[in-house]
Amino acid sequence: IIAIVAGLVVVAASVAGFYYTSDVFDERVPVLVAAVDIAAGDTISAASLTSDLVAIGSIPHEPGDAQFLYDGMIAAQPIPAGGLVRGNLLIFPDTEPVGVELEVVVPLDTSIATRGVANGDTVLMIDPGALPTPADPGRPRTVMSHFRLENFADSQMTLFVSPEEWAEWRSLLRDMGGVVPMVMKVPVELGADPDEMAQRIEAVWLAEWSALVEALSDAASGPAPGPGELEVFVPLDSSLVPTPVNNGDLVLLVDPGQAPDSDDPGRPRSVLQELLLDNYESGLMRMFLPPEEWVRWRSLPERLGAPPMIIPVAPGTDTGDMAGRLDAEWDRVWRVDVQVALTGT
Repeated sequence: IIAIVAGLVVVAASVAGFYYTSDVFDERVPVLVAAVDIAAGDTISAASLTSDLVAIGSIPHEPGDAQFLYDGMIAAQPIPAGGLVRGNLLIFPDTEPVGVELEVVVPLDTSIATRGVANGDTVLMIDPGALPTPADPGRPRTVMSHFRLENFADSQMTLFVSPEEWAEWRSLLRDMGGVVPMVMKVPVELGADPDEMAQRIEAVWLAEWSALVEALSDAASGPAPGPGELEVFVPLDSSLVPTPVNNGDLVLLVDPGQAPDSDDPGRPRSVLQELLLDNYESGLMRMFLPPEEWVRWRSLPERLGAPPMIIPVAPGTDTGDMAGRLDAEWDRVWRVDVQVALTGT
């Protein structure tokens, strides 16, 4: 009996010792791992990382609650889902490029984005086109590509890319003749398809450009400038109203404003003046003006950042009262947009 009891004690001690030592040598600790597959060059967010219990031993690792420390950093190399994430695998956006990559800074015009754009958004990159003139037909706006904004701040995107891609970006900016490409957010969270969205808006831009070219061609055979006058063609945007705007209408000329973003409050829409449309057709008004006025009207679209907008005024309307009410409403909407851009709420 004594021998049996002693044997059982030895067995129990052996089992307890096994579990004790195995637990010591197989201790699992929470460590930082990739929640999804992360490609080299991806911008890290808190959602990219997670925590997992791993028997890590003496292998270097980061604590499992460290994901917020690396928000906004860039992956220097691919990290598979579930793989350990360490500080030496990530770089800050403003650091030197990785390996043989080269740095390219791409300026972007966000004025067409009514709600602004932010880093991480999927956007359409747009050639802003060129307005037709008597000497040059210009070109319509077109969508060049769509992509996800990376390292975007202060109206420019900083990329670290291969030499081949670096040359493509540099060639694109050079071929555009110094014109800054525009970007428009694609609401992918609402199910929007970038290619389908590009086709729809390109059709609208092509129709607008074609109408301007046709109006310019028709106007070329019209009246000539008087003594000391210069000819100018002013594009006018009538998209604020659903009904056609015709030659001879009295309209309010409107500054289209600029959408705010995190670094620029922009400006609200506002009424500039009332205007009687003369020699107007298909969104283009032909004017004969003395040099001082010619300079002001010719430079107006460039100063506003877009063609001025027009709103027809019904006969007998108090244009001053109408302008005041419109300005007050546009200012209210702009202040809300500024609050959203600055605080996100």
